[in-house]
Amino acid sequence: MSLQAPMFPPVETGVLELVGANEQVDQNEFGAAVSYDLIAARPMAGALLAVTLLSSEAGTGAIQTPAGQLLVFDADPGHSAGDDGSGISAAEWQALIAAIDVQAVDWTAEDNGAFCNLRNFEPIPFHRLSTLYFVWRHTDATSLNDAAGDDEVLSVNVWLQLLG
Repeated sequence: MSLQAPMFPPVETGVLELVGANEQVDQNEFGAAVSYDLIAARPMAGALLAVTLLSSEAGTGAIQTPAGQLLVFDADPGHSAGDDGSGISAAEWQALIAAIDVQAVDWTAEDNGAFCNLRNFEPIPFHRLSTLYFVWRHTDATSLNDAAGDDEVLSVNVWLQLLG
């Protein structure tokens, strides 16, 4: 008899928008939190396995390949896009599960977008919960959506291993 919890096939969140086309995010500011419900019926534990970030531009701005951090919380950090760290309370910071660093050199840029595959980290475990919250912390000196006509969008797709 195994004492380990049953593992389910890996799942992906699907593409989640971290920074929208009309959300200006400057250096050391945050995008709004985006939530992903694990399983509505019951909380699940698991691990983050891989992350793909996607950068696009539908207006006249440039395709961005930003440096920053993908922050993962187990509760909504309660801030708005463009807030600095003061928008997240000390209690909300205690909900932080992981910070995954992203460097500008991690990106591959193409004519109509850019992508960043992060797969070289150890799986990041998380405790039993119903919802994960993903937040972009922008550390790049080049702002997102800071000029008229910019429609820069930063999105993420996360692969998870869930445990029963």
